[in-house]
Amino acid sequence: MTDDNRDPTPDAIRQAGQRSTADVAHLFDIAGREDEAIRLLDGCVAQLREVQQAKAALKTLPAADLRAALEFRRRALGDELA
Repeated sequence: MTDDNRDPTPDAIRQAGQRSTADVAHLFDIAGREDEAIRLLDGCVAQLREVQQAKAALKTLPAADLRAALEFRRRALGDELA
């Protein structure tokens, strides 16, 4: 209880180092997702590397090749929308 006879807030209890069993169980749930988070992050990093490699490769292509590829993509998208 605080000095003004009200129950302490959950934040105040946590700051004092006291947590409910449910709070502790929730922390275990969060900590248990570490492997999944790392796996997802690895996938994102791999995808980012692939994107960066593609962008670097595009920078080396002649303008005519880029225009032809853009036209190809435009036609492909047009076919999908039709």
